[in-house]
Amino acid sequence: MAALIQRQFVVLSFITAFLFLLTGVFALSNNRINIASTTIQQAASQISSLAFLTWMGQEIPRLNETVQGDRPPDSVTGFLFELATSIHPGDLRSLLGRELPGMVTMDDARFIVEGKGARLSDLYVEYPPHPKQVIDASQAEPLPSPTDEKAPEAAQPETKPDDEKNPPKATPAPSGKKVVYVYTSHNRESWTSETKYVGSSLDHPTRNISMISKRLSEALNERGVGSDVSDHDIYQDLLNKKMDYALSYAQSLQVIKTAAQENRDLHYFFDLHRDTAPRDQTTATIKGKTYARVMFVIGKRNKNHQKNEAFATELHKLMEEMYPDLSRGVMEKGAKTDHGEYNQSISPGSLLMEIGGTDNTLEESLNTAEALADVFAAYYLKAEKVANPVAEEPEKR
Repeated sequence: MAALIQRQFVVLSFITAFLFLLTGVFALSNNRINIASTTIQQAASQISSLAFLTWMGQEIPRLNETVQGDRPPDSVTGFLFELATSIHPGDLRSLLGRELPGMVTMDDARFIVEGKGARLSDLYVEYPPHPKQVIDASQAEPLPSPTDEKAPEAAQPETKPDDEKNPPKATPAPSGKKVVYVYTSHNRESWTSETKYVGSSLDHPTRNISMISKRLSEALNERGVGSDVSDHDIYQDLLNKKMDYALSYAQSLQVIKTAAQENRDLHYFFDLHRDTAPRDQTTATIKGKTYARVMFVIGKRNKNHQKNEAFATELHKLMEEMYPDLSRGVMEKGAKTDHGEYNQSISPGSLLMEIGGTDNTLEESLNTAEALADVFAAYYLKAEKVANPVAEEPEKR
């Protein structure tokens, strides 16, 4: 006990001496040293919003309900060290990045499986909606169905790959159970073919990624895989609750938790997004038909992320067989990303999928929804056969 008190006394003495020294330096500088607001802003940017919520949640338990994942909060000493040196403890790349341009911007992500043309320089950036683009969903036109007159003809069955590539159709379960839930955390993400940029945002209240989610769910049901789709306007929910856009995943987490409580059969949760990578990286032409390519994104803040990675890798491999080059690969995003959990701790069958980019079209994205339904139906049929093997019939005499 005495030794512990002595150590604490020594630490406090060093801290006190440092503060006196720092104060002396400022005094001798005759106010020549100024800390600009930009410096403070840069320092604050080093702390993730989830770390703030976690620290505050120790005093306000209610806040813990919005914190995703099981990752422990960053230590205060680790934060102070990173703030002073710009080096993230335990991450050598943050040190090398000081000398190797570009490494600092890529030190939080890596490819688990690389698709054709995969490159870290094309990592997507999640831009918040521009304030001028805040539109009340109740004032907007109804969400058009991908099968109505405004929708492209991309989803027509005659444009699917030939019979050799078509997967066997999964047989609906006798109970008609729903096992897939499709939703969109950033539900107003749109394309240049449907709307215009407002600042750095490209969003639309109805012509957006939600249409792809709806079509994917419909296509899965058509193939015998029970699926449901969220109709929640997450962005409008945030506006109504006066919550920051950065809490989109926290809000969508409440939606999928409710869905999972209401239906215990749900095991697969697909969060669809639209990327911002250039068109040459997000477009594939297969048998004369153009598709928006798929990027599988795994959040490493989920302590069981290896299971999600394995699931995404299986889908990638199957997609490569059925629709070559449609997958951009499997990307892992790590602990420094504010949203690095992506609600994937809810199930090992939970994935975030980037469908194309801003310069793809609604038609190309709908084509991908059809292809993705084909791939997952084939995966699910195989998984069901492994989990529930049918006893061989006795030989006929």
